[in-house]
Amino acid sequence: MTFEQYRYFRDVGLGGQLPDAQVNRSFRGSAPHRGRAGADLALGTGSRWREWATVLLPELGIGPGAARSAAEFTVQACAKYGKVRTIYVPEDAIDSVDTYCLLERPELARAAARTLARKHRDLFVVKAIDYADGRVRGTLQGVEREYAISAMPAHLRRISVHEGEFGLEALAVFICRGGLMPGADSWKRYRHAAWRRMVGLADETTPHLPAKRWRWHDLRHTYALQLLPYLENLMDGEEPDHARRQRRHRSYLTGHIRYNPLLIVSRRLGHSSPETTYAYLEYTDDLIHDFEEAFRNWLGDGEATYAQIAAHALGVGANGGGTP
Repeated sequence: MTFEQYRYFRDVGLGGQLPDAQVNRSFRGSAPHRGRAGADLALGTGSRWREWATVLLPELGIGPGAARSAAEFTVQACAKYGKVRTIYVPEDAIDSVDTYCLLERPELARAAARTLARKHRDLFVVKAIDYADGRVRGTLQGVEREYAISAMPAHLRRISVHEGEFGLEALAVFICRGGLMPGADSWKRYRHAAWRRMVGLADETTPHLPAKRWRWHDLRHTYALQLLPYLENLMDGEEPDHARRQRRHRSYLTGHIRYNPLLIVSRRLGHSSPETTYAYLEYTDDLIHDFEEAFRNWLGDGEATYAQIAAHALGVGANGGGTP
């Protein structure tokens, strides 16, 4: 997606706005801030749907005793093939999630508290959270259990609750009217409804809409296609000549592994092989927006954090971090 396409998808499709940024009074979607936060989290991390949609509050540092800032957490059980890697969440994505947690999530949690209380025997009731070590301890089916959060599969995350302001509430960041984590069908329904609104509200100011609906996975592709050329330019500066850019791309495969933009992005995306990431190079020679514009104001409503994402990725790559 381009910058304009992403903002149209997030704000008009999911967020209850009109194309002119005014409030859409006819909006009938539920929890527009949840949709906005989900989109920002998906784009800001480049993670797969199962990785960002199942994230828990402690993983983003949200909750009592947690510090609010950019976050990092480890995925394993919800990662493709169970491959362990670290996901970085920029501050603006955290701010977007915070807005949702402040304005919408409490009402959803309050409305579902009694239902969850009746079901507590079937839920994993978390009693203690260790933010430093990334572990939770609680009761499941009458038995005391302790888990590393990264090792918790999606079905266990979905039934994980803790004692909140209104009683039992989900430990998941994203919740629906039943009080628990939305499943794949729910997120698909949110996306399809967003597309119908986007098409229905389209006017002369609307950015180009493709023939097929965008998928959540397209945000992951957008992350890669923005981050990769940004890292390339940080390393070598802008190169307008197409042939030279192609030679530079090939040289990355044999370049210094710690500073290789292709491998840094590959680690960030959790690709099993750099060859998968290499496919993105086909598109980086024809970006619509110039270098600075491509990374300004994508997430949240403040200043750019895509440069922050890139700087962090490059720093981690330079220090030998990334996927364990």
